[in-house]
Amino acid sequence: MTLGDDNKESMLSGNTSTTGAALKDVLQEAQCQGRITYGVYQAVKTLEMNPAGVMLCILPEDNFQDVTLHIHFTLLEAFCWENDIRLIKVDSANKLTRLLGEQAPRHDNDIAAGRALRTQDCNCVLLEYPEQNVSDAESDMLEFYKSTCELCPRPVVTLPE
Repeated sequence: MTLGDDNKESMLSGNTSTTGAALKDVLQEAQCQGRITYGVYQAVKTLEMNPAGVMLCILPEDNFQDVTLHIHFTLLEAFCWENDIRLIKVDSANKLTRLLGEQAPRHDNDIAAGRALRTQDCNCVLLEYPEQNVSDAESDMLEFYKSTCELCPRPVVTLPE
């Protein structure tokens, strides 16, 4: 899916709801292709092994109840900035989790019995570059990052409900 010229201009001008819709498309496309790394610890492993293969690092803005997680986020942000890895913040970890389609199991026994998958940790999401060419939606997200990387504070992308 690609954005029309009006939506593209709206996104590049800082309209975070239009950007959220574009990011949703990018995340779903990457998920179908198996190019997403979930979780802070798995992200750190991926960044350590292949930082050049990471197209975007996505962090939710609302996850600072845990001091340890906040420290990890701060270090992860610093690593991304030092290594020129594009970092985009989104408004909600819950929206990110719902967007990626992972539902919490009803009971822990469901996980043990194999009736439900373990919920993915969406506190940090990495998107790797595709094997082929970058899609139009991905190009739009990269252009959004380029147009907002000098802003301070950086915009927080509002994900759709």
